[in-house]
Amino acid sequence: EDYPFDGRTNAGPLVEVTPQEDGSALAVIDATNKSGTVYFDLDEGRELKTDEALDTNAWDLAFQRFTVTMNGGGGNPSGQVRVAVLGDMFWDALATAPVGGYQQDASQTVFNGVAGGWYSYDLGEHRLLPREALLYVVHSSTGRYFKLQMLSYYDSAGTPARLSLRYQP
Repeated sequence: EDYPFDGRTNAGPLVEVTPQEDGSALAVIDATNKSGTVYFDLDEGRELKTDEALDTNAWDLAFQRFTVTMNGGGGNPSGQVRVAVLGDMFWDALATAPVGGYQQDASQTVFNGVAGGWYSYDLGEHRLLPREALLYVVHSSTGRYFKLQMLSYYDSAGTPARLSLRYQP
């Protein structure tokens, strides 16, 4: 439905964070602009505009459509963010960050390449489906640890590139 892209972008915030009762937060990232990148700071739970993100190096994850990069390695060689990918792990079962297994982006991004990537592609429906058995632990730009789970690539109206994820320190 978004092809060809008409050039319109969301005039509102590109990141909406809603705290949840269990201490986690639900974030909706509007990555509908095909040429834009949305920078997200997990520590503060907010979007960083491009200038601020690049000037302060305080961002943790960046979203461009379905591609998720981190502030470290190939995403930004001067960044310190690292990510551990945990397969067959349930949200409630993860109470502490693992000691090892952290990676930075290289020739492929950790979110899009490790363990098959954060999504699978349904050829019949032509839809991206999150891999529910994958959890991520993000070692943020300030040294904090967050568990993170990708929930959806579409919003409730079916609009693509409106990613939903939940995260928790």
